[in-house]
Parts: sequence; structure tokens; C-alpha cells
Amino acid sequence: MIRGKFLTSLDDTSAVRAIRTAVFVEEQGYSLENEFDQYDEMAIYALTFDEEGAPAGTARLIMDEDNHATIGRVCVLKRCRGQGMGDLLMRMLLYRVVEMGLSEVYLGAQLHAVPFYQRYGLKPCGEIYLDEGQPHRRMRAALEEINLEGACHGHGQCAGCDGDCNACASTENN
Repeated sequence: MIRGKFLTSLDDTSAVRAIRTAVFVEEQGYSLENEFDQYDEMAIYALTFDEEGAPAGTARLIMDEDNHATIGRVCVLKRCRGQGMGDLLMRMLLYRVVEMGLSEVYLGAQLHAVPFYQRYGLKPCGEIYLDEGQPHRRMRAALEEINLEGACHGHGQCAGCDGDCNACASTENN
């Protein structure tokens, strides 16, 4: 069974750093210098573990003084993709957003991952931008738009939804 836990910067975040380095720096070619920033000192992290208990995926949540949240650095090790890790990461952090009553949540999505994030109620906003040469799209959801189930159940919220909930629930782009 896969599982997850929350961490803060006061905890041992070496697994978080190792996963982000493997996915963003080694696999996707982002610079190591820009991967870790001042927000890592104030983030809440979600960390998932595979069937054997090894760290498999991570994401971070940052809150600002305006009662907004930003989810970022969502990544899953290549060997663990397609097992629900990305879904668990998103549900964990979005549950925390709802639990804390934050008014809205933002996320900068790589273009190929936009449909994955739409499953959770996030909607594209703004123009496409480049982050280290990779096209991204800013996404946003108000508190009441967050979908903790990760599938729209035929309500047309998922990208390409045809009302077949099994199709939108099984798509995993992380």
C-alpha cells in the first residue's frame, strides 16, 4: 500500500531534496541552483512512499499573508509513476488547504500536466510562460472549487471529460 506523510522544514527533508533533484534536475534538466529556494524554509511538504516503504514522490505547499496557498514542486520518481502517487500528493496538500480554510490555491503546471491538475478543480489562468525554457501555465482554484476526490464524476470538470468517471479518475500525468 502506498502512503504519505507531511513534513516541515524542521524535519529531515533529505528524501524531498533527493526526489526533486532526481526528477527536476537529472531527468528534466532544470538547474540545481534554482531548484531549492527561500520558500523551502517555510513550506509544508507531502512525501509519498511506495509499496516497499521507499520515498517515491513529493510536493510542497506555501501559504502567504493574503490567505492564499501555492502548491509546487510536484514530482514522482519515474519508477513510481502510474501508481497514484501524484494523486495522493495532490489530495494531501489540497486537504490541508481546505482544512486551513485558505481562500484560494495556485500552481504553476508544466503544460502536459494541466489536465491532471484540472481534476482537482484547478483552472488555467493567465498566459503560458517559460520556466527555465519549459512551458508552464498558472492554475488557480478558489476554496469552494477544490475537488478532493480528484475526478469530476461526470460533471465536466476534468479535461476532456466525456462523463465517463473511470476515464478521468484513471488518468495520471505525474
